[in-house]
Amino acid sequence: MKTSTRNILFALCILVVIVAMAGPLWSLMDYALDRENTHASQIVLIPFISVALIYINRQNIFRETHLSVLSALPLLVLGVGLMIAGRTLGASLEEGNYLSLMASSAVILWLGFFLLFFGTTAFRAAIFPLLFMVFFIPIPTAILNIIVAILQRGSSEIAFVILKLTGTPVLKESANVIRLPDLVIQVAPECSGIRSGISMVISGLLAGHLFLRTIWRRSILVIVAIPVLLFKNALRISTLAYLAVHVDQRILTSQLHREGGIPFFVLGLLLLYPVLAILIRSEKKNNVTAANSLAPLKPVAVPHTEGGQF
Repeated sequence: MKTSTRNILFALCILVVIVAMAGPLWSLMDYALDRENTHASQIVLIPFISVALIYINRQNIFRETHLSVLSALPLLVLGVGLMIAGRTLGASLEEGNYLSLMASSAVILWLGFFLLFFGTTAFRAAIFPLLFMVFFIPIPTAILNIIVAILQRGSSEIAFVILKLTGTPVLKESANVIRLPDLVIQVAPECSGIRSGISMVISGLLAGHLFLRTIWRRSILVIVAIPVLLFKNALRISTLAYLAVHVDQRILTSQLHREGGIPFFVLGLLLLYPVLAILIRSEKKNNVTAANSLAPLKPVAVPHTEGGQF
């Protein structure tokens, strides 16, 4: 099959999926743009990032292409099955769970058509940007509640420690409640930092993919991002609580409380950068060492002596 024909057929199949799921996908965009759904705000950007990553590495990804019907068939069947399930069970599901099901169907179908038209070699070469589309899927409610609870608890514990270090009288009443002089702070789900947490993980994954080559170093970067996001969120909570106690309690209802997350997110990225720099340096050092060990040895001249004696 000619490359142009392959690309046109692939684009047509992607378009068919978009048209067939136009209603759910449009609802998904509305859901992602709703400021109340802080765990879904990244969804709008994910397809563009995936396409950009594929475009950047297109020469390597599409170096060898072929049709792969048998490999793609399970994905296509699963995608259609999830679409049917979503249309059948949609009325009985919460909005987030319904959109999660339909978005899963769309992503799996897109991956299936990529595998169908470009083959297993191209699919393996593009595995990161393709699997990155997972972030296009809203987190199901059951999983989301667990993640939010962990972020709440971790942020609350660290914020309590930070406030104690400032010398402010503070008492931990329960898992997510901190008592201060004339003030009680409850770390609500909205204060869990789920939006910046997802953004931090995505940033770690992208940085690892673009700047690191070994899987274990990429994994370290993402793992380190988790305590960093807990710390920066706890620092935001403790800063607002400290200012409310020592300056003005109206800070807790001010614009600083509602929109002050961006500076702390930037702080989190700044804290993550030294880890990335160390990992890049160690990788370069290992590459140089490996290159030196594989370098050919220079021949050494052996002096000739009469009689073959040394």
